[in-house]
Amino acid sequence: MKSLKKKISALVLTTVFASMQLSYAAIDTGLGAGNGGAVINNAQGGFVGVNGAGTGNVDLNFNGNAHVNWDTLNVNKGESLNFNAVQGVNGITVLNTVNQGMSTIHGQINANSGIGKLIISNPNGMLFDGATFDATGDVMLTTQQMQANFVDGRMDISNVAGAVPAGVITIQDSNFSVGGEFNVLAPSIDVVRGTISAQNGMKLITENGQDYIADGFKDTVRMEAVNIDGNVYIVSKKGTVKTVGGGTINGNLKIDSDDSVSLNYVADGKALHVKGDVDVKGNGVMMYARNTKVDGNLSMENGGGFLEVGNVKVGKNMNLKTVAKSQNPQGYKHFVHVVGDNEVGGNMNVDSVNNIHIGNYNYEEGKLLDGSLKVGGKLSAHAQDGHVMVTIDTQANKVSLKSDKLNVLTDGKATISANEYEFSSNGYLGGLSGFDDYTTDDVVIGVMENYIPIPNNAQNSANINITGGTISKIETPNGATTNISSSGDVKLTGANAGHINIEAPDKYIEITGDVKANTIKVGNKTDKLKVDYPSRDYELKYTNIRDAKEVTIKGDEEITYELTNGENGYNVNENRADDTTYLVGPGKEIEPNPDPEPVIDPEDNENVKVLRSYERMEDITKAQPYTPVAYAADLDDDQEDNGVRKNVDGSVTVVKTYAMGK
Repeated sequence: MKSLKKKISALVLTTVFASMQLSYAAIDTGLGAGNGGAVINNAQGGFVGVNGAGTGNVDLNFNGNAHVNWDTLNVNKGESLNFNAVQGVNGITVLNTVNQGMSTIHGQINANSGIGKLIISNPNGMLFDGATFDATGDVMLTTQQMQANFVDGRMDISNVAGAVPAGVITIQDSNFSVGGEFNVLAPSIDVVRGTISAQNGMKLITENGQDYIADGFKDTVRMEAVNIDGNVYIVSKKGTVKTVGGGTINGNLKIDSDDSVSLNYVADGKALHVKGDVDVKGNGVMMYARNTKVDGNLSMENGGGFLEVGNVKVGKNMNLKTVAKSQNPQGYKHFVHVVGDNEVGGNMNVDSVNNIHIGNYNYEEGKLLDGSLKVGGKLSAHAQDGHVMVTIDTQANKVSLKSDKLNVLTDGKATISANEYEFSSNGYLGGLSGFDDYTTDDVVIGVMENYIPIPNNAQNSANINITGGTISKIETPNGATTNISSSGDVKLTGANAGHINIEAPDKYIEITGDVKANTIKVGNKTDKLKVDYPSRDYELKYTNIRDAKEVTIKGDEEITYELTNGENGYNVNENRADDTTYLVGPGKEIEPNPDPEPVIDPEDNENVKVLRSYERMEDITKAQPYTPVAYAADLDDDQEDNGVRKNVDGSVTVVKTYAMGK
């Protein structure tokens, strides 16, 4: 027993002595000779030893969790630093802290499968330039000073204790392959070109960045033309998170920032391609996504101001939102801007505290620009305190545009194409055109930028142009005006509005369902009109074909008009004359078992010609008198009974003569 105790004591003393020897006798690994070298001051824990010192290919061996304290740590091009777990150990953590100077890595760093987490901490910063980094487990690069209280369990990087980080981490033209999670923590992070593969994702985290950027507005996270195989998670406190120059992220991208975020802000014609979902939350003056392709969902929310997407292609749903989290000192509104050519495979939802502009323009030149928006599902745009403005051709399965306090507007040129439409405004709902010395572009941009409310009886107004379909909602105040023009057949099935002006030149209009309005005026070039009267409580205006005079039917007025086919109370307009549309009033209700229509024998009166409702005889000219009242009329010009018509049943009707046309 005494012999065994002596052996154990000797082993402990030997270990302590070895540790003390390492502490007092620094090891020059022979790496990075031109960059201040790679010198170990001391090592604690499961550090076994160094192999290959001075050869340019150095192995550090570990049989347990360890802390390596470096005086300097640099790896030149062509050199390699290898962290090896030995003696069958697995899942160990190796912390490396560097005391002097920035670490410059131009060569290769490797960590074998037994090392579950490799951490490099250098408050002076790190530069990886043309480097290769290959690790089987997790990797963390940080400019935060770290201590050795790391050995138990998996470290939570969101709660890393220690001094405020100060240095910069730059990764350029380097290739990283990380089998676990790749975390980078610094006040400023640059990732430029190169390829990064992180099986469990990549996190870029900045803390207390305001101390670093006190001398001006700078980027705290910048990724340029990178190729990342895995998920990317960026957390930033202050300063802009920015990606430029395109690149590929083969996974999800999540950004949580207390400041501005710009995705592919400077693209140089190169697209950023994210093959998973993109989820961005910011609270800065601006947020951008430009020339970006997202295979999954794109979600962007900004609490501090402007949010713009331009020339993006989204495979699934796109959600854009501004919230009143903070008011930026510049006084910018919380404005959502959709510019250029954009495609969304699923639904697109836009929710803004202030304006929403679906369009493209050059503010400095005061000109609207071309663009398009295509949405595979539903397009919903809701402006709480601002306008909804559409100035580019827009296509979706269903379109819903709503302004709580201002207007829903277009430039009068853009066309909205959908199967179903919903429009809701606190005032005028329609298009804008130029007036006085101002062009339409001037008017549209001025109204949009200055949040000018449009009066209900808007002058120089234009239409919201649609391509046909069903308008299931028009919602405006009692006195507001709505202007809509359709290039295809259109059905109005729901309204609670003021004055509705609707036209469909050479096309069909049907008004049916729960439709409430002060007036509905149908454009005079509409080809066919069908109105479901039982639910009508609006004032209806139409042009009488007989004398080209406008007729107004009040909401509570019973309509009796002699031109009708009387089909189940519906009123079908099938005639046109001189581009003048008229409405036919309801006929009598059809009896359950109506008497059969008498058979008329033309032989009874050879001078009688039969005229049915809406029917015109080829041989009757506009100069000839006719009436739709009598079912038959004696049109024998040799007779002197002008104005008196003999009916087939033998009766005689005195009929006032109406001239065809205006």
